[in-house]
Amino acid sequence: GEMPTMTAMQRLAGVAALLGVTSASSRAGASRSLGRARMASLMSGAAPSVGTLFDIPVSNNGARCRMVLYYKAVSEQEVAISSPMDLGGLRSDVYLDLNPQGKMPLLTLAGGEPIPESDTIARFLCARFAGQGPDLMPRDPVNAAKVDRICRLHDIYLGAVQPAMYKAAGSGGVATFPPFGSFASRRDALAELARQLEVLESYADATGPYLCGPEPTLADCTVWPTALFWQHMLPKFEEFEGKAIFGPRLERWASHMRGEEVGSRVAGEIEGALAGWDAKDRWATILGAGTRDKYDATIFDKILAKEIPSEAVYEDELVYAFRDISPVAPTHVLLIPKKRDGLTQLQKATPEHKAILGHMLAVGVPAVVSQEKLGSYRLVVNDGEEACQSVFHLHMHIIGGKALTWPPGA
Repeated sequence: GEMPTMTAMQRLAGVAALLGVTSASSRAGASRSLGRARMASLMSGAAPSVGTLFDIPVSNNGARCRMVLYYKAVSEQEVAISSPMDLGGLRSDVYLDLNPQGKMPLLTLAGGEPIPESDTIARFLCARFAGQGPDLMPRDPVNAAKVDRICRLHDIYLGAVQPAMYKAAGSGGVATFPPFGSFASRRDALAELARQLEVLESYADATGPYLCGPEPTLADCTVWPTALFWQHMLPKFEEFEGKAIFGPRLERWASHMRGEEVGSRVAGEIEGALAGWDAKDRWATILGAGTRDKYDATIFDKILAKEIPSEAVYEDELVYAFRDISPVAPTHVLLIPKKRDGLTQLQKATPEHKAILGHMLAVGVPAVVSQEKLGSYRLVVNDGEEACQSVFHLHMHIIGGKALTWPPGA
């Protein structure tokens, strides 16, 4: 039968009891005062001989490590898999003492040493269980470099924009989304993801069936869990509707991974968790997925399409400024976003629109003011019918070139 084990919180409670600590807050303080040496002793009370991997099924980065364990046929007596909730959650003092970043996965060795970061953990596991299962880390330097370039592409370029697929605007506390990596908007981040998938396609082995040839490697362990995210999430966005997510090499590889034992096992773990996200309408408020611009087209759409002439004042990839056909001053310019994205009026703005609103104010307006040589001007946004908004596509009036009175209209 299975050996009985204690959860990490139970072990912590036991140590706290020995110290005469009873309250939750006191236990948290105790975990800090114990330090890493004491925490190492605390964590070593469980059965696994090598360590414990703290992870949950939906974690694609954690699944990289789980795939190594599965390929190497590592038993739970060697490496146990536990939820971070067994340590009080990612933001608990206990967990942060082991991984100050507060992220998954985390491997704690039997001797107490914490190893964070999925790539580091996966490489440790490959080395620790080198004599079991497939190598996963090629010994030939060229083949090893091919594996590493895919892992780096995933972690630096694909992983950086991953949150754009599922993080709701305004979530994330201090690190509020957007931006997504270095991209100010979800649309730009997803476009970058599509571009990097083309790079991944070029790196994939021409014959396969795995990413780097006939045998599984750390590249497959790294990319496959995230590929399940791509397949599940990207079709929800209008930019990807009816389009192939993968090129032919990646499509063939993904089909193979679903058919082999480890790939199928991880697919079941991740997709089962993602089904729970679907049930909770995770994408309902995400622009481009559950939320789309379904408002009627306006005259501005025809102006942008060049179906109706306009006198351009300024234009870039995001905004267009043109002269009002009924000016109230020598300079009367309208500035509009080229992509409305539901921004029919200012009160429809959400954190999804931070980038375009900032661009209008910090780039578009100054460009018009500079070109028109305005020393003073008025910036007007009419918001709603009672405020005299007549075109429901957000626009800013830049008015100047003469002395203006107050209140407006006087």
